[in-house]
Amino acid sequence: THIAREEGITYFAAGHHATEREGVRRLGLKLAGHFGLDVRFVDIPNPV
Repeated sequence: THIAREEGITYFAAGHHATEREGVRRLGLKLAGHFGLDVRFVDIPNPV
């Protein structure tokens, strides 16, 4: 983070689990709309 700030580089720090949830949720919505499916996103916290 400090190196990015010193170099003027935009840096976004986010965890693996947090960054992948939204993509999977949106994919489910897209598939539901396209195929008429009943899709539910179940967010189960991952303590790892």
